[in-house]
Amino acid sequence: MKIEDANIVITGAGSGFGKAMSLYFSSKGAKVFAVDINKESLDQLTQEDPSILSFQCDITKNQLVEALIDEIFEKNSEANVLINNAGIMKNAPLVNLLKRPDSRHEVELWDQVIQVNLNAVFYMTRSFAAKMIRKRNKGLIVNISSIAAVGNIGQTAYSASKSAVEAMSRVWAKELGGFGIRSVSIAPGFMNTLGTHDALEEKMLANWIEKTPLRRTGEINEVVLAAQFAIENDFFNGETLKVNGGLVL
Repeated sequence: MKIEDANIVITGAGSGFGKAMSLYFSSKGAKVFAVDINKESLDQLTQEDPSILSFQCDITKNQLVEALIDEIFEKNSEANVLINNAGIMKNAPLVNLLKRPDSRHEVELWDQVIQVNLNAVFYMTRSFAAKMIRKRNKGLIVNISSIAAVGNIGQTAYSASKSAVEAMSRVWAKELGGFGIRSVSIAPGFMNTLGTHDALEEKMLANWIEKTPLRRTGEINEVVLAAQFAIENDFFNGETLKVNGGLVL
């Protein structure tokens, strides 16, 4: 698919990867529909590029997602790319003996991560794919995963959510391929983003950089270019594109 033929819905579009992808693909001629829970971030995005259409939505609530997808397809019945980018990174060991009075991983934290990183991806794709099939739109689902999908110490919920996202991508590639709809994942490694710096202590991040063969973090534009590859290569399907500098956990 050519970028200029793409009508792209991007979640978590107000910051980080989502904002960068929104601005980049719009500049390349794609029609971009930016989704985020944060209205202020969306307003800043559309100030930078007024051609981007923005939608405030809490995508962890299925009823709101269904209404959102209906609205998007009413505005553009040819929507054909969904990038499930919205996500949160929360770290906690399964058992932390230094924590009192309860040393166990918080159920509330588990629920929060699974809601945003996994359930929202399911809700969005469920509605979007059904609309695409009904409209006979050929296209693509891109799910942003993580290097942590293979399992990383201190990231029970995050690793579980990203591993599940990759599994769903493979399932959808098999189920939707007959309709001309591809499904892929992109798994960034340790990236130079606010989310990474907020989630990891600088000493810990420096340790991961030392273990990375390229001896640096990745940059946001390198994930954007991976998404461009996924859109443009019509035979890339059911796989995870790893953007990690050669690091293996």
